[in-house]
Amino acid sequence: MILQRYSSVTQPYKEWLMQRRTVWAVTVCALVIFAAAYPATAQNIDAKEYTLKNGMQVLMVERHEAPTVMAAIFARVGSANEITGITGISHLFEHMMFKGTEIIGTKDIKRDRIVMAKLDSLKALMRKEEAIMREQLRRGQIEDLMAPEAKTPRYKELDAVFDSLILEQRELIIKDQLDELYSKNGGFFLNAFTSDDMTGYFVRLPKNKIELYMWLESDRFMNPVFREFYSERNVVREERRLGVESTPTGLIEEDFRAMFWKSCSYHWDVIGWASDVENITREQADSYYDTYYAPNNLTMALVGDLDPDEMIKLVEKYFERIPRGTTEPPDVITLEAPQHGEKRMLAEAETNPQAEIWCHTVAWKHPDSYALEVLAGLMNGKTGRLYKKLVDEKNIALGTSSGGGMFGGSGLRVNAGQNSNKYAGYFSLSAEGKCETRPAQLEAAMYEVLDDLQKNPVSEKELQKVKNQYMVDNIRFMDIMSGIGILFYLGSNAAYGDWTEANNGPAMVQKITAEDVMRVANKYFAPKERNVLLIETKKVCAPGEEPAMDPQMAQAVQMIKGMNDAAKLEQMIGMFSMQLDQVEDPDQKAQMEQLLQIAKDHLATLKAAEEGK
Repeated sequence: MILQRYSSVTQPYKEWLMQRRTVWAVTVCALVIFAAAYPATAQNIDAKEYTLKNGMQVLMVERHEAPTVMAAIFARVGSANEITGITGISHLFEHMMFKGTEIIGTKDIKRDRIVMAKLDSLKALMRKEEAIMREQLRRGQIEDLMAPEAKTPRYKELDAVFDSLILEQRELIIKDQLDELYSKNGGFFLNAFTSDDMTGYFVRLPKNKIELYMWLESDRFMNPVFREFYSERNVVREERRLGVESTPTGLIEEDFRAMFWKSCSYHWDVIGWASDVENITREQADSYYDTYYAPNNLTMALVGDLDPDEMIKLVEKYFERIPRGTTEPPDVITLEAPQHGEKRMLAEAETNPQAEIWCHTVAWKHPDSYALEVLAGLMNGKTGRLYKKLVDEKNIALGTSSGGGMFGGSGLRVNAGQNSNKYAGYFSLSAEGKCETRPAQLEAAMYEVLDDLQKNPVSEKELQKVKNQYMVDNIRFMDIMSGIGILFYLGSNAAYGDWTEANNGPAMVQKITAEDVMRVANKYFAPKERNVLLIETKKVCAPGEEPAMDPQMAQAVQMIKGMNDAAKLEQMIGMFSMQLDQVEDPDQKAQMEQLLQIAKDHLATLKAAEEGK
């Protein structure tokens, strides 16, 4: 969440699962661990749709099995809406929206505003010095823009004053007050995510506290105060360092993504380029917010114990206070340019050998996207064609991830996926080999699987098996946490532009024929369309060596151990425990139990440290 691909999860919900590095709290990681096993595919969602006077879309689904409501607001904006210079700004907003309002998160808003104005003025002066430093870097006069010795004397002088103002601002802030207000009123799972094409904010709460939600969220979207703006940029920069730069393959994956997407704005990862994250200004943030966070660019989704006709009155009372945006969000007009030849990337890393193959395909709702989803389904799973070829027959790839499946549902280290994003799409094949395997062997074996699908129609029995699995997975998915699966699948399709695709897409998958599968297998996988990543291992292989921990599992462990907030960690543990009994796959359950124990041990360490103070 990068980029492992999740074959059996229907877009656009899959896009959120893929952005594992952009999710800023481990509680979301916990949901992904559970939800990835249960893709949304074939069960109709009976939603009621409303449109407020300011253009805000509202979707409601009744589920009366528990006296709770899952609530979310989706902004139709993600990294694909950015331009160079402000990459990562969508994800930065995910952080900033938790910083409070005129009345939430501050002890003295007037003084708070004065301090923020002084910080902005200082930053404007510091940016002039940064321009000088960038020029010195280009001329070879300094080696590292971030090194203390690279700073100009004037910059150091301004920075000292800036730091003193940051300390003053911290004295004015009521930290995490929004979270505290929800928690005291039974709210749970307050969090957010950012993807290529959307940003979402969500919480679960008792149904008798829904008016509190309406007040808090309308205030958050009407009167946000981006306090701690500059320090939060540093937090995001550190998140990028931990999630991308410090992982064995993070920078390699980022390079591969940039190589694959030539012209469109999927060229950069959701986390953004480091130099942009470090230099986004508050003025740029204000402009971006006014354009993309206006109510006419938002969808509210409510799932749970509610009466839509009564609930809409509350929504109107609080959210129609927010004026419609004066600037319509611009369309993303830069199309992905055609590729004219195979592109290959060769790399080395302290990991098992790996191979990835990406081909340009189609965007969300394209007629061919459904056949490509089925094609991915035919390849995936322990009975799928990739596993049979690379693991069972050739014995060159690793099978199940250590501890089972964390992401991707199957928990396998051979995967295929059709990724239909809002503006463009691609199909991916990936495999992680045994230590002694060469990546080229994995690549060649994946071509054998694809070649067979191009030349020979699949049997009706095999095709029906894939469709049946979609239906079963859908039923399981819809029951996650009293409707959170419905919430995300419904809201994500709405953010893409049409919530009814949540029902139409799965129905279209069921209509796919063997001829459709063969046609798309031949249409989209010409050699000139291929992008290939081969990662050689730097490790020295030992006879009988145990497979290394799944990189995604390793990252989850790293995220858990990096948490310093005992309350949030305890919340995550509670969610893990709630869902554990519902997991049927023994491998996946084993991995969740392993993560749960790691989290409990870390929580005990945090509490011991607090008691020792």
